[in-house]
Amino acid sequence: MSQQVFIGNTSDFPLGQAKGASANAVSVLVVHLKNGYCAIANKCPHLGLPLAGGKLAGNVISCPWHNSTFDVCTGRNLDWVSGIAGVKMPGWVRNIVALGKQPHGVTTYPVTEKEGKLYLHLGD
Repeated sequence: MSQQVFIGNTSDFPLGQAKGASANAVSVLVVHLKNGYCAIANKCPHLGLPLAGGKLAGNVISCPWHNSTFDVCTGRNLDWVSGIAGVKMPGWVRNIVALGKQPHGVTTYPVTEKEGKLYLHLGD
């Protein structure tokens, strides 16, 4: 069963920025885009490190640790372990740093806006 959890007022999430929030001990990044709000788990699927602090370009966020990139609305992985702390790596180094983990996306969560308040949907 799905649960709606209040995560903040719309004014807490500036347009074009990723901001952290917590809903029932689930850490998320909420992104305010021109067409609404998207939320993803604040956890890179590569090593479980936080995505907070990653560079946001439109609806794409890059992991600040190993440069993997993700679509913040779909969770889809766009590039896997392409560098370290913003520095690009050649392919053979990428394979080593990936530690044998295959590319995959990040968890997304539906967000609802009601009367200036944002709610995250958890569960089914």
